[in-house]
Amino acid sequence: MESALFPVLALLGTALFAVLVLALAARDKRRQRKAWLVFATRRGWSFTSSKDFMEVQGLHQDRQLSLLTEVRGRGQGTYHVMVLRLDVSDLVPQELHLETEGLGNKFLKLFGARDEELGDVALDSALDLKGLSPESHALLTKPQVGEHLLRAHRHYQRFSIVAGLLEAEHRGVPQSTETLETHIAPALALADTLIQAAGRAPVLKARVRQS
Repeated sequence: MESALFPVLALLGTALFAVLVLALAARDKRRQRKAWLVFATRRGWSFTSSKDFMEVQGLHQDRQLSLLTEVRGRGQGTYHVMVLRLDVSDLVPQELHLETEGLGNKFLKLFGARDEELGDVALDSALDLKGLSPESHALLTKPQVGEHLLRAHRHYQRFSIVAGLLEAEHRGVPQSTETLETHIAPALALADTLIQAAGRAPVLKARVRQS
């Protein structure tokens, strides 16, 4: 009798486990959406979402900003990322192509491939550079700019400034406003430093009161 019940109990256990997994996933999505909505509201930004997508849009220092979720990988290797994109086209030369240097870049360098360099060991090790003009060189080697570039390199899975668009990618989707603030901070700090390096005063706005 017990042997006859075993397949049924195993099936019920599997079904209950599947229901639990789905319930936890739904709870996590609700937390994510609530956190992103609160985050956007506090900053005076807009929030939109669909089944597997969220996006916050607004202005940072009068520059268009987008913070959204995207999917990376295929099959069982699929994962979600949070991507921040910020227009800095008036702060950096358009020809500048800056990306974080990955393992592929380092491997190619072993066989003689070279990117353009700044002459700063830490920055040259962290960044893959193309279209480096005297203006770009002067900008990127300013101490505060270099410091924030290295901070962004350490913090983000992928980071770039291409055609005047700053893009920073964090693996995973934050579920709290505090985590969202933490993960956008290095990119926004770099943007603020670029504004200062360009000799422009940052836009001061009243802090939104948090309830």
